[in-house]
Amino acid sequence: MHNSRTGSNKRASRLLDRLTTNASASQKLSNDELLATLTSLKVEARDPREGAVTFSKESLDLLVCYGLTSNPLDIRLEALRIIANVLLLSPNLRKQFDTVPTLAHQYKGASADEEFVVGRIMFLLTIEPRTYEAHVLKRLHEYILLHVTRHAEGDLCDSSLPALTETCKLLFNILCKFSNDTPSYVDVIMPLSSIIKRLPRILNSVSCSIISCLLKLPCTLDTYFRDEAPTELTGVFFELLAKAVQPQSLDTPGLDDSIVPLLLLLSNIFTSAYNAEVIEYFKAMIFPSEIERSRPLGQSPSLASNLLQITSKPTFLKSREVIYQLMWDASDHDVHKFIYHIGFGYAIGYIVSHEIAVPKDILRENAPNVPSDNINPVTGQRVENEGQSPSLANMTEDEKEREAERLFVLFERMRANGIIKVENPVRTAVESGRLQELPDQHI
Repeated sequence: MHNSRTGSNKRASRLLDRLTTNASASQKLSNDELLATLTSLKVEARDPREGAVTFSKESLDLLVCYGLTSNPLDIRLEALRIIANVLLLSPNLRKQFDTVPTLAHQYKGASADEEFVVGRIMFLLTIEPRTYEAHVLKRLHEYILLHVTRHAEGDLCDSSLPALTETCKLLFNILCKFSNDTPSYVDVIMPLSSIIKRLPRILNSVSCSIISCLLKLPCTLDTYFRDEAPTELTGVFFELLAKAVQPQSLDTPGLDDSIVPLLLLLSNIFTSAYNAEVIEYFKAMIFPSEIERSRPLGQSPSLASNLLQITSKPTFLKSREVIYQLMWDASDHDVHKFIYHIGFGYAIGYIVSHEIAVPKDILRENAPNVPSDNINPVTGQRVENEGQSPSLANMTEDEKEREAERLFVLFERMRANGIIKVENPVRTAVESGRLQELPDQHI
């Protein structure tokens, strides 16, 4: 019997006692009575104060018995939901309780509702590394592959996507925590890639979960670089990225964390690419086109420009580094190519932070290893178009202030690295009174 306490804890204890008695009784509760008992217990289990004091390993083992597939669907779902709630609210119980082998075996053919709650339980139980025998890891592999394949071959309806997300979260845990012991999960790459091709081009819980899993898996040739469509899957990821980093979305809370896995996956694909078509496709996507050079780089409505804008925003510390690294890799680690592709104004941050040697002639036009198009190396704009740039008269006060800050930082970095030996014009303007700080209402 479970120790009785006061208040809602006492009610939960009585309900657990009733389930314990029913498990061994010759006269069982009717299915309706059993479902009502479990539903009442589920309500009690949602109280964060209840999990640790009312539930134990023994009570969770009892609920597993009701959650097995020999019981009606509605009864086993209620039992499993209670287990998931308790494990979520009581981390200490996760260390004592482990039903992964049983669940992985029992629920290989589960419905979407069962897959969701079973996946959640196994996800919670694999947050901390454990030692599993080979046959348990094999069961987990079979469970995940079966469900991922089922989603890839079935309808990706709204009701099935939460279950897929939980299975992907479980897979990610296993790939991170049990990578040295698990069977190869290469066989899930194809169905996962098939799924993400069919999903809307938006970063949400399911697409982010799939991307996180693919990030932990190798970029296999038959999936990523098929001869008949070597850039098809990569194109999907670029579409996701382009949608996520539109200017109107850049103030979305948590966007920096959301796009980092996608950027890292693209970086992995690039470093794994073996043919010129894929490499050139990457360059066309991440570097501004020649048409964009009619203006200073970063001012056109392209993915490349939006990525450059991100590198100058202090709220994108994580993704900024990945973007820079991808651009540096795509420039063959050549500083002249790097500056040509994105302009010295954007390149200087990465160059300084990574202590990359800068030749003294770096800012002269027609540098080696890059096209000789009379490009301004600082802005990336064609020289003949420089007089056509928007004037200060067409800028708002906020835009003027941001541009002044950007130029100030740029000149200070160039002076510090010995690239130029002239007075910072922004500093001079401030000291002479020609540039004044905006009042608070403009901020």
